[in-house]
Order: sequence, then structure tokens, then C-alpha cells
Amino acid sequence: MKLVVFDVETKKAFDEVGGFFPEKLGVSVSGVWYGEYDPTSPSASLGAGGTLRGFREEEFGEMFKIFESADRIVGFNSIDFDMAALKPYYLGDLLKLPNFDILQEVEKKVGHRVKLDSIAKETLGIQKGGNGLDAITYFHEGNWEKLTKYCLQDVEITRDLYLHVLKTGELRFKNKWNELVTVGLDFTMQEKKDSGVQVTMF
Repeated sequence: MKLVVFDVETKKAFDEVGGFFPEKLGVSVSGVWYGEYDPTSPSASLGAGGTLRGFREEEFGEMFKIFESADRIVGFNSIDFDMAALKPYYLGDLLKLPNFDILQEVEKKVGHRVKLDSIAKETLGIQKGGNGLDAITYFHEGNWEKLTKYCLQDVEITRDLYLHVLKTGELRFKNKWNELVTVGLDFTMQEKKDSGVQVTMF
């Protein structure tokens, strides 16, 4: 099975487009990890290889082909934000692809949203090297190296959180009272569903 993990960075912030309209932000770069996945031995196969790369706007057609061939597309806040931001670049319906949103799975269990950085710190012992506004600054400066590096770090964190759940069945974060919360999760791979979507804008 083919697994894809991704994240996007945008050209604008929400206050520049008048509110929560991800489709109006424009995508500067999308980071993607993709590789083969053995559901009978997930901890041994995921993250051991695969390809990690950034895609600029003119390369999104190639990226969408990778999405279309995936058995699962993993992201963090990806259904409400990342896929919505990518919507203007794709002729089909990205939500018909086999999306899997880690944030949504956590929210189902704890009843509220949790930041990626908070989960990464307590689960993996690492923290992000900046925030989305930094990525917008890098784009306007034309600093593609820093922009891509920042985006790919988020992809690796998301991939490693996914792998952690496959190995341990849990993620951890600290709540607003600074108490450590452990969330039990099941990320068992589902059989691929035919999306019926095989078209790209490019």
C-alpha cells in the first residue's frame, strides 16, 4: 500500500483575505513524504525509506498524481485547512481521496483541538522551528530554501506522530493546566476506496 504524508504553506495569512477562507490564501509550497507501507508490519516499514520532497506551485500536477495513487493521505488539520487551500489547484474533489487527519482523530477523543507543536513536544520530544507566519515571510522574501525546510519539518513530525501511534497506540500533550494527557488512538490502515477522481488541473 502507498502512504502519503503532507503539509502546505500559504502565501497569505487569514487577515489578508478577510477571514477563514483557506482557498483564498494561495499555496507557496507543499511538502510530501510518500512510500510503500506494509499493513502487516507497520512499525518496520513506515519511515524506513520513502521519498521526502517539496513541490512548488508549478509542480502540483505531479504531486496530485501521487495523491491519487495513495491508499492513505495523512496530514494534521489537513481536511479543513491543507486540502481546502489546495482546492483551487485541482479540478476534482480532494476530499474524495483517502484523507486521514490526525488532528480530527485527536479531537474526537478529547473534544477540542490541539496544536501540532504541543503533541510533538510531549510525544516525540521535539518542537517545530517556527510557525506559519514565518513561512509566509520566507515566501515574500523569496527564501525557498528556508520555506521548504520549514514545511518538510512539519511533514516529518506528522509522519513520525503517525508512526508513533502505529507502534504505541497513543499520543501525548499537556493541557491548559499543564497536566500530561495521554490519548489512546487506533490508526489501523483501511482498505483503499476508489475515489473515482483521476484528474488534475495541470
